[in-house]
Amino acid sequence: MPQRTSLVMETVRVLREAIVAGRWAAHLPGERRLCEEWRISRPTLRAALSTLAAEGLIKVAQGRPTEVLAGGVRHEESGAPVLTVGLLSPEPLHAMPPFALLWLDELRGQLAAAGHLLQVHVGRSWFNGRNPARALASLTAAAPAAVWVLYRSTEGMQRWFEEQQVPCVIVGSPFAGIRLPSVDRDYRAVCRHAVGAFLARGHLRLGLIIQEPQFAGDRESEAGFQEGLKAASSAEVSGSLFRHDGTRAGILKTLDTLLRARLRPTALIVARSACALTVCTGLLQRGVRIPQEMAVICRDDDLYLDEVVPSVARYSVPPSVFAKQIFRLVQQPGTKRDTKVMPVFLKRESLQA
Repeated sequence: MPQRTSLVMETVRVLREAIVAGRWAAHLPGERRLCEEWRISRPTLRAALSTLAAEGLIKVAQGRPTEVLAGGVRHEESGAPVLTVGLLSPEPLHAMPPFALLWLDELRGQLAAAGHLLQVHVGRSWFNGRNPARALASLTAAAPAAVWVLYRSTEGMQRWFEEQQVPCVIVGSPFAGIRLPSVDRDYRAVCRHAVGAFLARGHLRLGLIIQEPQFAGDRESEAGFQEGLKAASSAEVSGSLFRHDGTRAGILKTLDTLLRARLRPTALIVARSACALTVCTGLLQRGVRIPQEMAVICRDDDLYLDEVVPSVARYSVPPSVFAKQIFRLVQQPGTKRDTKVMPVFLKRESLQA
């Protein structure tokens, strides 16, 4: 009987051992029979079947009995199973920011070098709403993967993968109370450091411009911003949060609001590279000089921030390093490791003339 401490992985183990032992010659029994025999739910069974299908031990087809394959698909040299890694994204590749495309390409290369496959699945149905269970259950059953990589995942998605014990790696930070393996930049430390960088240059009124709705990393950014303010030695230091909806118009509206403030900031931390570009050009359009009247640091990194005038100070992580951390966790499904990568601070013209 599978143990319930890690039900999906235990079910995978029991099924794998039974298949290798030859318990079923050609096809597995139906889902209802297996669920009743082992007292597990159908989503748990389907998640286990997805893992075994990705290993090449079985073949799952809609409306047909699950076929048992002879020995599974394995590397010719090492004999290790070929893994299929699925990546979930709410946006197509052409709409991803450059940094995401770079680490995705690096990850694909690292997986290919190890003989594994990466399949990218794009769609909004898995990301919309608080309860994406039906769409995720359908996807993971129809497109089995040994491990799922979750890009820009919502809290509802993360909770479903945790509850169903489907192996995954979060690209980003897990929401509060969720224990899943993840890789993210250390946004809390980044925003604390940015506050210190501004204070060292004499700025006392600071602002953090950030998008709503938020990912878990955005909440970490806010926490780091507040920690940096609390650590300031001067009682004159103040900081404000300025939220926007992610659109160009929304960012500019937020920018106008902060510029009209009685004690408007003289330094801004901006989350996301594209938003920083809009903020900088919006400030210049409104006659605000950078950095003489408004210093700017971007929390994130993209190479095009060096091509604007003035160039934008920011925090950088090599895409190959970021992808390597994801690759390590993909190879260790079930590991509850929260990996934080500390970026390097790039001083640029938007911080000092």
